[in-house]
Amino acid sequence: MPVDFEERILDKFDTLEVLIRNLCDRTTKMEVQLEDHFKDMDKREARKERKFYYLIALVGVGFTLYQFISELV
Repeated sequence: MPVDFEERILDKFDTLEVLIRNLCDRTTKMEVQLEDHFKDMDKREARKERKFYYLIALVGVGFTLYQFISELV
């Protein structure tokens, strides 16, 4: 019963090719998820900054109104 080494080697290469393809697919999927995560973090940070600036503006307007009303009275 002769052993066909060429066939065994080609079978091993085929399984390696499948494993490498699966690894590349998983890596690509992880990179996309990471990019989406970073975009979401940037959006959340921008919302926080915008809320902070609105709060500062409201405090300024409130202080100005307080000073204006106190000057009238």
